[in-house]
Amino acid sequence: MQNSNHQITGIISIFTLLQFIVLIVFGYTPYPDSVGYIEIAHECLAYGDIYPSAKLINDYPFLWNIGAINAVIASLWVSGSVMPLLVIYTLLKGITAALFYLVVKHQTGQKTALIALIMYVLYPANYGEATSTLSELPFMFFMMSALWLCLCHQKYVVGGMFLAIANWFRPMGIVFLAAIIIWMLYTNRRKAWQPLCGYLLIILIIGSLCSLRTGLFLYQAKTGWMALTDYSTKHMPQSMAVRDNNLWNVSQKDSAWQSLFLEWVKDHKLEYAKQIPGKFVNTYVSDNVNMCTFIPDKTKKEYMYEEVSMGTLINSFPHFSPVQWLTAINLIFYYALIITALFSLKFFKTDSYLLSVTIILLGTLLLLFVGHGEARFHILFIPFFIMLSAMFINIKVCKG
Repeated sequence: MQNSNHQITGIISIFTLLQFIVLIVFGYTPYPDSVGYIEIAHECLAYGDIYPSAKLINDYPFLWNIGAINAVIASLWVSGSVMPLLVIYTLLKGITAALFYLVVKHQTGQKTALIALIMYVLYPANYGEATSTLSELPFMFFMMSALWLCLCHQKYVVGGMFLAIANWFRPMGIVFLAAIIIWMLYTNRRKAWQPLCGYLLIILIIGSLCSLRTGLFLYQAKTGWMALTDYSTKHMPQSMAVRDNNLWNVSQKDSAWQSLFLEWVKDHKLEYAKQIPGKFVNTYVSDNVNMCTFIPDKTKKEYMYEEVSMGTLINSFPHFSPVQWLTAINLIFYYALIITALFSLKFFKTDSYLLSVTIILLGTLLLLFVGHGEARFHILFIPFFIMLSAMFINIKVCKG
C-alpha cells in the first residue's frame, strides 16, 4: 500500500511539474473571455471596487463569471499581473488530479482509479488550462473538492458549500448538486438534504454581500438567457437593444432576454427543436480549445483558434504544424475516451456508475435545452468520461 501511495504521489507531482513547465515555456494564453475578464478587472480596480462594481452595474451588457473576475482583480491588486493567479491555478490543477484519483478510488476501487489517473495525466487537453484566467479550472477544483468531501468523507454540508463556490466561478453548480443529491438518494437518503443546505448558505452569503454593495442579489453569472436568445434567434435586433440599454441593470437585462426568448420560442417551437442536434454536435465534436496554449505567437493572432479548428485541420491534413499534430493526437484520445465511456454503460452498476452518468446526462441536457453548442462547454464533464472509460478498460482489458 505504501508503494502504491508513493506511485500516486509521484504521478501527481510529475503532472503538476509539467503544468508549471507549460506555463513557463508557453506563457499566458489570450482567450477572448480571459482578455475580457482582465479588462473588467482593470475597470473595477479603477473604481476601487470588486466585481460586479456598483458604479458600473448599468454599463455591463451582462453579468460574467463573478468568481473568475474577482480572482483576476485580486491578482492585479497584489502584483499588477495575472501571473500570481496563473501560478495558483497551476497548483490547483495538480490538486484537482489528486482529488479526482481519490473520488474515482472511492467510487470504483484502487485499480480503476490508477487507470483513470494515468489517463488524466496523459490526456493532452489537460495541459495548458492554467495559462489563462478562464473559469473552468477553478470550477473543477472546487467541484472536485465538493465530491471528495461528500463521497469520501460524508461532509455533505461543507461539500455543498464548496460546490456553491464553484458555481460562483461558473454557473454549472446546479448540475453537480443535483447529481450528488440523486446519488445520495440511492446511498444515504436521510442526509440527501445536507448538500443543498450548504449550497444555499453560500449563495445567501455571496448574494447578500453583493446586495449590500449594489442593491442586487447576485451570486452567479447571468449570461444564459442572452446567449440562448442570440443563438436561437440568430441575433434579433431587440437583443442588441437590451445589451446597449444603460438605463437597465444586469438583472433587468437578463429578465428582458428571458422574455424575448420565451416569446420567440412560442412561435418557433420547431425551429428551436431543430437546433438541438446541432448544439449536441458543436458541444462534443472536438476538444481542441486547450491546444491554443501551444500555438506560436498566439498573442499576435487576430483569430487564435484558427490553427487548431476542425475546419483548418481538415484542410491542412496531412501537412500539419507541430501544434496541429498535437491537436490531432488529442482528438484521437478524445474520441477513444468518448467511445469507451459509452461502451462501459454495458456493465452499468448503480453504485459506481450513477454519479458520472448523472453528471454527464444532466449537464448535456442543460446545454442542449437552455444553452448553445460550444466545444468548451463539455470540459467540465471530461473527468467523468475518463472515469467511465477507466472502468471499461479495467473490465475488458485488465480483467479487473
